[in-house]
Amino acid sequence: MKSDPKVEVRKDHLSALRKGDLPGALEKAREIYGRGCEPSTVRIRRSFIRLEEFGGDVEDERKPLPKDQRPLSAQMISPRGLTLKLYLLMLFAAQCEVPAGKQWLEPYPIEPGPQNTDSWQGLVATIANYAGPGVQAASVRTNKVRQIAEAMKTLEKMGLLASATGVAGQVRKGVLLLCENGKSKKAGAASIPYTVPHDGEEFVEIPVEFFTHGWVHVLTTSEIAALLMWFDVMKFHSTTTLRQADSTPLTYGYVLSNVRHGWYGLGRDAYETHQPLEGFGLLTVLRHEKRHLDGKWKDFKETSEDMVCHRIQLKKEGFGKDAGEAVQKVLHRRHTIGEWHDFSGLADLAIQHVGRASSR
Repeated sequence: MKSDPKVEVRKDHLSALRKGDLPGALEKAREIYGRGCEPSTVRIRRSFIRLEEFGGDVEDERKPLPKDQRPLSAQMISPRGLTLKLYLLMLFAAQCEVPAGKQWLEPYPIEPGPQNTDSWQGLVATIANYAGPGVQAASVRTNKVRQIAEAMKTLEKMGLLASATGVAGQVRKGVLLLCENGKSKKAGAASIPYTVPHDGEEFVEIPVEFFTHGWVHVLTTSEIAALLMWFDVMKFHSTTTLRQADSTPLTYGYVLSNVRHGWYGLGRDAYETHQPLEGFGLLTVLRHEKRHLDGKWKDFKETSEDMVCHRIQLKKEGFGKDAGEAVQKVLHRRHTIGEWHDFSGLADLAIQHVGRASSR
């Protein structure tokens, strides 16, 4: 079997992260959580994940919506990007510091100070190696600060935060969080300060363990953006049916291609992350009995009326696992035997039950 070079690189990257920044970032996240409001979930407004108006049909997977027309979360997908992870960490920190409906008036600085050890440098886990000869601790810190500052400048351009000084680009002197709908960017619009979503708003809820157990650091931005989509689908568009085997309720969600592109701005690559996410234990993928594991349809016909896409169940308990350990194990399996999944036990039953369940 031929190994996947991308998986090998990711495996090595994760190993370095676990030996480097990750333990400290988790310790800081748990400290901030434990002394603050202790939310059970982190609320994220739908407008960050899903367009408020349909973006249009996409006829070709190779020609998705233009980047600037996608939801903000989808715009932040990047192989080594820090922007999406940093902004989510900011929302986590804000909701640890202030309750629903309130504004966080003093977000953390990039670097810790003698009077306040809380900082984005402490909450973020990166591999910020010094590019010169040898590895110098001071240079690694400088590079990490640079990465965070650059991500902040990107968020500023997207209308998601502002420099505390009022001068664009001066993010190293402090920032103010802006509403995650990005409307502060519109020409002539006044900045909309970020407040923690209250009960009357539309939002998705991410388990706090996504942050305190390290998933925000070890998942790719494509996986995170897809997860946000699945949280939205499961809250607002899920379906409940009965298993034919034992009549127990089965709640699942799915997205068709035009919905995935036109509402969530996600292409095929992001959709395919359901395979590693299932391997990591965060999703259960319910496959129709006529579909192969790679998603291809048995006896495919253009006029097939019973074609259905994969059904997804979120496994919120999966976020309680140590993310670094769980992902490292799956990456090792993928690298050695080429499989994301460990299909055993009830997985096969799930495939059969959904195959017999009605579709819509």
